Amino acid sequence: MTKTKIDRKMWLLGHLKDFWEEVKENKIKAFVYVSLRILVVIVLVAEVFNRNYNNVFLCVLTLILFMVPHFLNKRMNIILPGTLEIIVLLFIFGAEILGEINEYYLLFDRWDDMLHTINGFLCAAIGFSMIDILNRNEKVTFSLSPAFV
Repeated sequence: MTKTKIDRKMWLLGHLKDFWEEVKENKIKAFVYVSLRILVVIVLVAEVFNRNYNNVFLCVLTLILFMVPHFLNKRMNIILPGTLEIIVLLFIFGAEILGEINEYYLLFDRWDDMLHTINGFLCAAIGFSMIDILNRNEKVTFSLSPAFV
C-alpha cells in the first residue's frame, strides 16, 4: 500500500475509535446522531432518484452542519454539553429536512415561528455554555459569576 492509503486508513481508524468512545460515554447522543444521519441519507437517496438536486444539496449541507459540533470539539477544543448538541442537531434537521424538503413551512402555519423560538433559546443556551467554557478554561484569567450573567 502507498503512504496515502495508509494515512487515510489510520485517519479513518482514529475517527472510528473516537466515535466508539463517544458512544460509550453518551448512548443517547450517539443514537440521535446516527438516527438523524441515517434519515438524512435516506432522504438524500430519495431526492437523487426524484432528480431534485436542490434538495440533494440541502441534504449534503445538513450532513456537513451535523459535523460542526464534532469539529468544534476536535479542532477548537470546545466541548458543548450533550443536551445542547442534541437540540442543535434536531433544530438543523427540523429546519432543513422537515421544513424545506418536506415542506413543513407550508403544511404547518407556525412551523417557522416555532423554529425561531427554539433558535432564540439555543442562542441563549450557547451563550451560557460559552461562559461556562470560559470559566473552566485555565488560560482565562477572569471568572464570571452566574449572577453577572
